[in-house]
Amino acid sequence: MTLALAAVLYVAFQPARAEASFLRPLTVTFTFDDGVTNQLTAKTLLEKYGMVGTFYINSALVGSPGYMTRTELDGLKARGHEIGGHTATHQNLTTLAPEEQNRQICQDRNQLLSWGYAVTSLAYPFAASTPAIEAVARTCGYNSARGVGELRSPSDCADCPTSESIPPANAYNLRTPADITNTWTLAQLQTLVQRAEVNGGWLPLNLHHICATSCPAESISPALFEQFLSWLRPRSSILIRTSVRTVHQVVGGAVKPAVAPAPALAPGAPGVNTVRNPSLETVSTSDPNLPSCFSSAGFGTNTATQTRVTGGRTGTFASRITVTSRTDGDAKLVPTFDLGQCSSQVAQGRTYEASTWYKSTVPVFFTLYKRNALGQWSYWTQSPRLAAATNWTRAAWVSPVPPTDAVAASFGLTIDSVGTLTTDDYGFADTAPVTVPVGVNALKNPSLETPGADGFPQCWAGAGYGTNTPAWSRVTDAADGGFAQRLTITSLTSGDAKLIPTFDSTNCAPLVTVGKTYNLAVSYKSNAPTFITLYRQDATTGTWAYWTQSPVFAASAAYARATWTTPAVPAGTRAVSFGLTLPSVGTLTTDNYSMIAN
Repeated sequence: MTLALAAVLYVAFQPARAEASFLRPLTVTFTFDDGVTNQLTAKTLLEKYGMVGTFYINSALVGSPGYMTRTELDGLKARGHEIGGHTATHQNLTTLAPEEQNRQICQDRNQLLSWGYAVTSLAYPFAASTPAIEAVARTCGYNSARGVGELRSPSDCADCPTSESIPPANAYNLRTPADITNTWTLAQLQTLVQRAEVNGGWLPLNLHHICATSCPAESISPALFEQFLSWLRPRSSILIRTSVRTVHQVVGGAVKPAVAPAPALAPGAPGVNTVRNPSLETVSTSDPNLPSCFSSAGFGTNTATQTRVTGGRTGTFASRITVTSRTDGDAKLVPTFDLGQCSSQVAQGRTYEASTWYKSTVPVFFTLYKRNALGQWSYWTQSPRLAAATNWTRAAWVSPVPPTDAVAASFGLTIDSVGTLTTDDYGFADTAPVTVPVGVNALKNPSLETPGADGFPQCWAGAGYGTNTPAWSRVTDAADGGFAQRLTITSLTSGDAKLIPTFDSTNCAPLVTVGKTYNLAVSYKSNAPTFITLYRQDATTGTWAYWTQSPVFAASAAYARATWTTPAVPAGTRAVSFGLTLPSVGTLTTDNYSMIAN
């Protein structure tokens, strides 16, 4: 039978719906947002039925927990599936400045191109776009960009078209039915296709998760997805002509070259605060509880609420985190993890002071995060704990040198227990470490007056080694000011204990000059002999190790002064720390420390 005769017989004997579809073929496209790993089940099922899909990928999330790896993306490409862009970090583009919109779209596409994928198709995160964003998609080299909606769905948009046209009415805002959710049935999916077959054209379908149990709302079960594919496959016959193709196969067009994204702001000059909206006065356009350019962050099992409150330290507003229950994890307010609109750029070889003013009912600490050139954010480091504060108190901590892959940073003062933390007036500035001049005490909190957390003065910590039982307490029996620190060792088999400036550099443990000697002094009372132990930080590796120790100082019932001049600082040393050491059962009370360069 000839093709022409088959067409005549088909028109004569088929119902109107199928008759129209023969003359107006339909293309169905399966699109998948976010690149989550359970979409690999869809890959397997599509291939079982000889079909392909379009997978929209956030390049900065590739390889993160729950997301596809580069190897898995390579597998998609090898089997004929299309890889499209979904922005670098999945931000709502309508909430971003134009430059950040450009970075999110262009940088994502460029990264995917560099991995060897022919990227021509974009999907807007949250289906959020404007004509201006559509223009950015075009500028960044995309041939199409997909929204969600404006086609008829099972329960909404009853007066919408049943299919997109080919070519589409607007290639930079492709229409689809609503996102497929776990409430959809096989009959509803079939009806979408059958209605679209009446007029033909294009039916892009958007999916997120392929999931069987404990699934997000935007899911379809593997069983239902396979039932749908099994029903759909025979409709590719010459009589119905409903086929499955990727977005690129429908839209077409050449793969355009990479387009340089808008540059992020350069790292700030020394001493310049690079936090945007540092006093938290401007409210977020997407969440009234957050300041503009800031986001909530944290992890674990806890109940934390973030609110914007009046009574700021400067201006009108501050931010408050209230943790009402906690099993683990923490919460904090951070400059938004982005590509340069809100986060601060950093330079190699520099150090940065993170700061904020705070009031808190519990101890808190700084957490720092870093971003690499791909746009991937990860934990960097954290500060020692800071004591609770009833009144506005400035918290400041100088970072280590950024890791070699870091191009930007964000930070937040962190609460990790039930309580309340209020913050205002954030700062992040390039701060070059300096050694203290000759003749000036290089120690922070030398008289131990400012309390820290965990029972130690701020910038000080207990140290020691071996098998012994030390106990620490803050006492009012002071040589200078109102407080001193007491160490009691109740049992000892080996080792010792001592109070030392915290092992870091710049913040608590003083930077030193190679070749110089330093005069050390501590006021003490002890019922056992003691001695000073010195530690040094390697300038290259940043690691701390034992350096040397002083002669022994006799026990003293009244405050005495232990003094000692160090040997010359050896080459390769960045900072030092020291403590008056108790190596036996007994009690040692210390106060009024000093370290002065000669």
